[in-house]
Amino acid sequence: MTDSWVDLVEKKAQLIIDQIVATGVLLSRNDVQAEGFDRPYLDLLRKLYREEYPLAQLIDSSDLVARFEGRQITRGSAPTKVVASVVSVLRTQIQVIAKAIAGLSSDVRWPDSLDPVLTGIARGSLVIGVSIPPSRIEDAREGQTKLPAIPDPVLDSVRDSVRRVAVVAQYVRDDGVDEAIEQEIPDPAIRDTVLVAASKLAPTTQSGVDRLVLYEPGSSDKQAIPLTSESRKVLRKAVAQPVKTSDTATFTGVVRAIDLDAKRFEIRHVKEIDGGSVRCIYRNVKVDDERRLLDREVCVNGRYELAAGRPRLIEVVKLEMNETKLRAGGEPQGTLLLTE
Repeated sequence: MTDSWVDLVEKKAQLIIDQIVATGVLLSRNDVQAEGFDRPYLDLLRKLYREEYPLAQLIDSSDLVARFEGRQITRGSAPTKVVASVVSVLRTQIQVIAKAIAGLSSDVRWPDSLDPVLTGIARGSLVIGVSIPPSRIEDAREGQTKLPAIPDPVLDSVRDSVRRVAVVAQYVRDDGVDEAIEQEIPDPAIRDTVLVAASKLAPTTQSGVDRLVLYEPGSSDKQAIPLTSESRKVLRKAVAQPVKTSDTATFTGVVRAIDLDAKRFEIRHVKEIDGGSVRCIYRNVKVDDERRLLDREVCVNGRYELAAGRPRLIEVVKLEMNETKLRAGGEPQGTLLLTE
């Protein structure tokens, strides 16, 4: 079993304490008077518990921890504009992940309120912990959103996908994203969701943030690799060409969640796969007002990828949409045809 982050900090502390004891015994045996010999060790202990221990506690108690570092974030102070910006980006991407994974997992609608917990400013960085609230109201921590009737399997899927964002940096190379990430996240729909979120979280050159380090519980044995503005360029290129197969097909389902910025949506109750869900990328399809797609039945055609033998991700080249919202009832009044 992998040690927790707190376990590792406490092991470091124990090593320092053992060194103090061993040095003291050695000095005593040789009748050496060295008052204050333990001062450097105690300084190390203070630093350990002042800086590393709070971060370790946060990582172990959160689903994702984001540590923003940069020239505009210094110990004890940071411009409120920078703080507000990074909190807003983090909250938005966690919300997007939650809605997408809920859409791919079931017919549950994820609520619009899901706030990360701002824990404070540490030395040279701004550290923010994010937790997915529990399914039962009585389990919710003070100040957390209380989710209405979200099944545990859906919560587990959302929580796992949020944690997966932290592993993306491990696969970012100078010339692209390492294909080994396909073994880390085998489902192409979930992988695309996570990569899009990471590309949005990675710093821009104008953000005042130079590096973003993401941590997940249980990852204490992995080196923390930062995302930078260069990482952002690599990730944006990767999410622009997510589907690698040449197989094409047509799927019909109901749009339940749309990411307007990333040009993605999920369709549920897909007729061709016995009511399952498919993540759709519509970058190359012109839509005058994407919000019109919400809650409408659509027919999409394009290249697709599988997970466990089922279609999960499609790059749409042709889209046909019912003009009437299905949940409002009534017969469709016509269709709107959209192509590349």
